[in-house]
Amino acid sequence: MRRNLVIAFVMVATVLSVVPNVRAQGGGFFSIHCELSHRAKDDPIVFPGDFGAAHLHDFFGNRSTDADSRRRTMVNKASTCGLSADTAGYWTPTLLDADGNPVPIRTVLIYYRSADGVSVRPFPRNFKIIAGGDTTNPPAPSRSQLSLSWACGDTAPYMDAPLDCTGTGYPVTAHVHFPECWDGENKDSNDHRSHMVFGTPECPDGYVAMPRLRVHVKYETMNAEGFMLSSDLQLGTPSGQSFHADFWNTWQQPALRFLVDHCTNAGRACNDVTDAELAAMGFDPETV
Repeated sequence: MRRNLVIAFVMVATVLSVVPNVRAQGGGFFSIHCELSHRAKDDPIVFPGDFGAAHLHDFFGNRSTDADSRRRTMVNKASTCGLSADTAGYWTPTLLDADGNPVPIRTVLIYYRSADGVSVRPFPRNFKIIAGGDTTNPPAPSRSQLSLSWACGDTAPYMDAPLDCTGTGYPVTAHVHFPECWDGENKDSNDHRSHMVFGTPECPDGYVAMPRLRVHVKYETMNAEGFMLSSDLQLGTPSGQSFHADFWNTWQQPALRFLVDHCTNAGRACNDVTDAELAAMGFDPETV
């Protein structure tokens, strides 16, 4: 009997050794619409606990985000997103019109994507990252929207400054893509960037593939030529050049994990996910 078990084990091991690795499907995404929550001169990633230390930011997603936020204070709080489980914090510098007034935001569209054949892991709890900062030198210029740009809606041309979209039917829109390859260890870094790099589309050895997070801010204006960001004024850069975005993963983690598995890694296009649509997909927070 023992000899037979040994033979069976060797046979199974041999079969497994010749079965090729199956490449993950990937190529899917889910998107969420969010609205403006509030504005404040806070940045809990760069200046934690220091109220008023930053340039003016537009906050969306988690309604409670401020300089003194912690993950435990943000999870399960109200969200401005169509999916209430997305309690993550997102923020961008405020766009100011010619008179220095904040430009209203029409909507913010957030994507979590993956490349074809690449399986991704959800962002870990309490993960933080800043992306963008110089539209004249986008970090991944071969990507759609150049990875950092201004445009009329989601259509070319993609520019390095706010533009006049009059007659196009599309509002002035800012695009920023976050890098998707994580060092697998640090949930933040001193510069809030170096723990992540862009893939090609595969990640470098030793890095973990995460969702391709993309933030599209659609402003309530058709012409923003010459408009300045609050960060432009602080840094002395030309119109719109310093556009960037912050992300703090304070999601309700089971929902994020479900959407990555069900949409991003499964090759599905899950557009504009809401609470009702998440439930229709089979998500039950009581069983996760």
